[in-house]
Amino acid sequence: MKFSLRLLILFLVTCVVCVLGAAVFVMLSYDLSILVAGNDVTFFSADFFLRALFDIVPFVCVFALMVLVMYLIRHPAKRLQLYVSYAIMCLVTWAVFLPLDIMAAFAYEDAPLESPAPADLSAGYFREYAGNVYFYSRTFRYELMQKDTCGEGLMIDLTGLRGRAGEVYTFTTSATVKPRNGYADTIFANATVMPKVVEKPVQAYRTLQQAARASWAAGIIPWIAFASIGLAFFSIIFIRDVNSWRFLNASVVIASSFLVFTVNAMIYSHAVLSDVSLWCSDLFFNLGHYLPEICSGVARVREPLALFVNIGFTIFYVLFGLICKKINSRRGNIAFFAEEEEE
Repeated sequence: MKFSLRLLILFLVTCVVCVLGAAVFVMLSYDLSILVAGNDVTFFSADFFLRALFDIVPFVCVFALMVLVMYLIRHPAKRLQLYVSYAIMCLVTWAVFLPLDIMAAFAYEDAPLESPAPADLSAGYFREYAGNVYFYSRTFRYELMQKDTCGEGLMIDLTGLRGRAGEVYTFTTSATVKPRNGYADTIFANATVMPKVVEKPVQAYRTLQQAARASWAAGIIPWIAFASIGLAFFSIIFIRDVNSWRFLNASVVIASSFLVFTVNAMIYSHAVLSDVSLWCSDLFFNLGHYLPEICSGVARVREPLALFVNIGFTIFYVLFGLICKKINSRRGNIAFFAEEEEE
């Protein structure tokens, strides 16, 4: 019981610290989206912070659960109650914490936007856009063109847009370059381009986040089907001690978690097995019309293929972990569900 309480405290502390830290980081990235070179900087925005908080909570909760698994690798205790305690924390995460976060995010989306609006582009800076370079000596607004900031200055034609590449042209009363990638100023849009190794996981997380919110909005049964990814993550605890080498165990846990995350993101983004996914969706849609009204939500399940894949992950990880424990117990390396004290 004492060790289970320690796990709970570790989980809560990890969640609070990581949520606050990650929310501040994401808030600053939102700040960059409205920042214009030469203008005053506002680092803290309550609106951006709350939106970042809602975005980051699901990731942090799942990350905190993985931290517990890593902690159990370092402090091996083979008592059955630890599996029960970990299962309860996983259940509370997917049945309480994440739904509450989604409901709060939906409620806040209806609230008026209180974050500061992007400022007009400033003069005196070189800006790259679509392969060419622009320098505005002056920016202004016409009464009849209030939506667009106009300016005058120089354009370095590097793409041959206006004739020969490498020429320098002057322009007046031309609309300034449009923001891109959600940024108000192309200077920061170009400076904050994420490397592919970061961009791809972020895109995958966004895909799963959108699927989670859509599943919750569709009803309880679609949410339970989506939450099967939580079942797959939970089963990873069974393979945390497949070997006496802790570094190898940690590597197996990280690789297995990443595999579950990646496969689910690819299914929900239709990057793989799109034909099989379509067949499963048609199956569940037709099945929902033959079931009682209380089970009609089956027809609204998003990507039933992910449900089958997550069940497969769960069965494989549990069986693989139990088989490895059995083999190790026979070799005398690890006591199978023994009452060992943690280190």
